[in-house]
Amino acid sequence: MRTDYVLDTLIAAGLDNARGKEEETEKMLRGLTGEDWEELWKMSSLHQIWGIVWAGLKKFPRVELPEAVREKFAGAAKQVAFQYYSVLSFSTFVLSVLKEAHIPCYLLKGIALNELYPSADMRKLADVDIYIPDAEAFRRAEVLLRARGFAPEEGGASFHTGYRKDMGGKSYLLELHWRPCDFLPDSAADQVVMDIFSKLPCEPEIRRIAGADIPILPPAENAFQMVLHMMQHLVREGFGFRVLCDWCVFWRENCARVDGGRFLSYLERSGLTGLAWAATEICVTRLGLSGEDVPWMRTIEDARYGDSAKLLYGDIIAGGEFGRGERARVVALRKSSFGLASYAEAVHRMMQSRFPKWKKVVVAWPVLWAATLLIFFRNNRKMGRGSTADVIKSAKEREILLEQMKVFER
Repeated sequence: MRTDYVLDTLIAAGLDNARGKEEETEKMLRGLTGEDWEELWKMSSLHQIWGIVWAGLKKFPRVELPEAVREKFAGAAKQVAFQYYSVLSFSTFVLSVLKEAHIPCYLLKGIALNELYPSADMRKLADVDIYIPDAEAFRRAEVLLRARGFAPEEGGASFHTGYRKDMGGKSYLLELHWRPCDFLPDSAADQVVMDIFSKLPCEPEIRRIAGADIPILPPAENAFQMVLHMMQHLVREGFGFRVLCDWCVFWRENCARVDGGRFLSYLERSGLTGLAWAATEICVTRLGLSGEDVPWMRTIEDARYGDSAKLLYGDIIAGGEFGRGERARVVALRKSSFGLASYAEAVHRMMQSRFPKWKKVVVAWPVLWAATLLIFFRNNRKMGRGSTADVIKSAKEREILLEQMKVFER
């Protein structure tokens, strides 16, 4: 039996998107062999969606799971639930600290997305992402957090500062963003993103969660930021099913609240229409999202993006959660008419991300390129990602996906 189809079906059931297919699904589950169940567990672990798959399995109590598999899923789902309540407490604590200091901010993803699921504790959480677009407010937040015992982490990303905080015998990670996403590898698209997010309303949208007022992005900008999150991972190691699950529940709950025209204008201006179309097509055809929840899809010319949904699905299945499924998966190249240009662009992109303060100093580029390559080879060796040849081969294979989705073409 095709385990990917079983996984799709159980995700849809876990998200309450599989109504009307209960009999078919139960019959399919009854036909699984011991090896099929083990493979399903492995795929769920690769994508870190144990809670969602377990929620789907619980919809079919008459299906007998192998006891070892049942215990694994139940135990993993319980850990995901414990983690949710722990991160929920940390999230509200950080937001309360910023609120007391009158520092305007937005919570990205996190507990605000969990609340859109059938059960908030079924989605895995790892850290807390908070976006502070105002530069002066961002500096004040950094001073405040350090004074409150938040320890800055070394070697973090260029678009946020990482902080670790020990509370109640646990260690929590906070990512304080001064940008909504990582630097895009296309300068024109990146400028579009910054133009859009520089015009956010002063007052965020407030969502009431666990008795606390949680500031989040307005609906259209929230949807666009989720696409940007997909993109920042896609051009590196890729993303897994958890991102698609987020996309499903977001649109099911926010369809009527998102200005479709504005959202499409953001996609078109940034050249990310193909990515949004492919991800949504997967959610509709495989994960049970209703086409009625994404009416903006009807205005997109499907044929323009060819087999991109099929290719993206294959990339997601193989790569798992942020590339865990393929050792050599590090970056995706963009096709260029000049053979070496795609490699040079990838190095330049990594350099810009690693050295954001120096990227405008053109005379320093040769040194920064060399440093970027040295760091890349060192990290590649440390992380056991395979040979450089394997990394290049993987990157070239994923180049076809970016080409099909016409990434950054406007």
